[in-house]
Amino acid sequence: MSKYLPLSQVSSTHDLTNIRLVATDMDGTLTTEGKFTAALLQALEDLTAHGIKVLIVTGRSAGWVSGLVSYLPVAGAIAENGSLFYPCGNETPVALTPIPDLVLHRQQLAKAFLQLQSQFPDIQESADNRFRITDWTFDVDSVNADEIQTISHLCQQAGWGFTYSNVQCHMKPLGQDKGIGLLQVLRDYFPQYTPGEIVTVGDSPNDESLFDELCFPISVGVANVREYTDRLQHQPAYVTTKSEGQGFCELAQFLIQGSAVS
Repeated sequence: MSKYLPLSQVSSTHDLTNIRLVATDMDGTLTTEGKFTAALLQALEDLTAHGIKVLIVTGRSAGWVSGLVSYLPVAGAIAENGSLFYPCGNETPVALTPIPDLVLHRQQLAKAFLQLQSQFPDIQESADNRFRITDWTFDVDSVNADEIQTISHLCQQAGWGFTYSNVQCHMKPLGQDKGIGLLQVLRDYFPQYTPGEIVTVGDSPNDESLFDELCFPISVGVANVREYTDRLQHQPAYVTTKSEGQGFCELAQFLIQGSAVS
């Protein structure tokens, strides 16, 4: 059974009036049916106006993220599940996962994908894969839950990490995940914030490390995270009543109201 609590039942040990940074997933968490809404953009503006920074932590490609961080009112963005950090105002990414030879790395990923494809002919490379640096993706809709487990095991046997979201499956370097990348970025770029001033937000299995209470004691899942309750070892402490971007807006309003009385 899920232990998720609604925001209205925030524990006395988690004072959300002190939150100063929101580290959030993007697809299925900021988006609604795959799009940014006017309400979401307003929520991001409102958080900034109340002194609450937003940091995007996504599995999306370096190419996509380098553009998004230039347009959205955010403090920065982490791409490819913890591999690259794009600080606000800086077009050059910071490598969070050391890869000595990127050309060879891409060749090895391509070879590993072809081996998977020989066993699972239905999987197809994702459209944004050409804009990636450290991982290789294919669409999650092409596989079922049992096949995902088999693919995860095969990737581990071949020396690759694996995760998936509501959009894509990711083959990636071992040890590369959102939580590890976020901890490094927080240490190097936002050392002024304590764990009690940070909330992490997500909706699917590739956000699981953001829900690890030993690293991130205050975490929130938007309501659609309930679809993965039985697949998450680490689960969010709280859940919104609304799904996707509407759930994020619900959290944003909760934080803004709290900051006004703190």
